[in-house]
Amino acid sequence: MTMTAIEAQQQRFDGTVAVFYNPITQVDTREWNSIREFSGPFHPLIPDYRCDDIALLRKHLQWMRRAGIDVIVYDIYGFKTWDIWDIPKDRTLPLLIEELSHQDGESRKLQLVIWLEKWFENPTLEQYRYGLDYVREHLAEQPFYYQYQGKPLVVTYLNGVNDAIDVIEQDNTFYTLRRVQPFQTENWSYIESYPQTLHQEWMPVNPGFDGYLEAAYTQKYVYQQEVDLEAVRQHGPIAAASREDGRLFERQLLRAREVNPDIVFISGWNDWQCCLQIEPAVEYGFQYIDMAARLLGRETETRRYRQDE
Repeated sequence: MTMTAIEAQQQRFDGTVAVFYNPITQVDTREWNSIREFSGPFHPLIPDYRCDDIALLRKHLQWMRRAGIDVIVYDIYGFKTWDIWDIPKDRTLPLLIEELSHQDGESRKLQLVIWLEKWFENPTLEQYRYGLDYVREHLAEQPFYYQYQGKPLVVTYLNGVNDAIDVIEQDNTFYTLRRVQPFQTENWSYIESYPQTLHQEWMPVNPGFDGYLEAAYTQKYVYQQEVDLEAVRQHGPIAAASREDGRLFERQLLRAREVNPDIVFISGWNDWQCCLQIEPAVEYGFQYIDMAARLLGRETETRRYRQDE
């Protein structure tokens, strides 16, 4: 039996709600360039920001609390400029750690999960080991680091076949490790079209599914040197239409609520290039974060963060 929006609003989701967070704007203007180049239909409420701006980061955390989010899934590193060796260069992560370490005054305390990847390929065995050692030394024992099945959770994003992660998982005793991929997969899914595959551990929920993302992964355009300009030109209208003014997001949230998984994964917070963001925009305001709070049955407990806006 399908859960209705009214039923979802009246029944609190007591599992974990996680959201994907992309820190690329600290080093790269790709997100904002993409909006201009691809005729993006949506524009962030705070334009052309850098996520290593502490005022911006605090605003994001406030909005996440407003949405009923529990866990920030922090991407290291899904962009060309850096890879896992570059964690010490990250300027946003230390700011985030500082904020998560001082949440005494917050009614909703956020937690952290690290997501390890490498732009359009896979990390080496040595890079994985370095990243996991870094997380263990600096993050995993912190009270704000999220524990799943009794151990710190780290998510590893797979770009195709990845022999290194087999070795990592075989040697691991400290972490709960989970693999994630886009579309339908036996692993945890990063993004799926509706209806999503039923999964008791983890259900992805995304605000749109625009064809651009799928084409990018099949390398039809964007990631090749020669870009299909017609496909790029069409991206904006396709991305906007795929959202159905929030109805796709609602259907996916309700399907996830029916399954009642351990983790509802919202993909993503600020993934503007792929048009998968729920971060407030000029065009739709707070529609998606307030819908999330409502359909997670968390509207009352997040009211403070709407009133503070």
